[in-house]
Amino acid sequence: MPAVASDDPIPGVQPPGGDAEIEPAPAPQPPTSPTSATSPKLANDPPDRTERRNVLLFTVLPFCLIVFGVWVVSAGKRYRQEYAQATEGWRVGSSRAVEITVVKDDKYNLACASDQVFGNLACSGTRDLRDSGPDESTLQPYYTIGSEFFLGAGLWNSPELLARALPSERFTVVCTYHITGVVKSAEVRFDANGTFSPVGKTVTVGRFSDCAIPR
Repeated sequence: MPAVASDDPIPGVQPPGGDAEIEPAPAPQPPTSPTSATSPKLANDPPDRTERRNVLLFTVLPFCLIVFGVWVVSAGKRYRQEYAQATEGWRVGSSRAVEITVVKDDKYNLACASDQVFGNLACSGTRDLRDSGPDESTLQPYYTIGSEFFLGAGLWNSPELLARALPSERFTVVCTYHITGVVKSAEVRFDANGTFSPVGKTVTVGRFSDCAIPR
């Protein structure tokens, strides 16, 4: 049987009638990874979690340090104010002149409660003082005219206050205050019908002498 002519080129044989060369097929390229550095970052990609944690850490840490520093400074200032008496002459074993203002009913109204006893000095506790009043060993709460708070005994038993009729209005008394100790936990009241309230700080305890009402 005669061979049938075909238009298809035979591999390795150049077709007649032309000098054009057949261009080789391009070499295959390796696939690019979607995580390659050249791949564009989509707008809706989630932020890097590690980066977010670092930002939060460096934002919150300085704030916490500032708050802590403010607290330390405030606490130190409050401590110095509350215990200034102990560093400005209000020391156990010392004596100092004090000036206080009272009314005559304070003899029965002022009272303190504490388990601590200092020699023969002690608070009356819940004992009612309206009948007999305090004796020379009964501690009572007082404020100086400079707002210094302390517990003292013997004011109403001093010769000056026993020898004369006390003023009906608020009056001033100047005494020598002998500090015998400090009480760490006490409650006080300023009205015979009132309730006891905790002091909330350490206060000095002592005895009055040489009390006088300025004229």
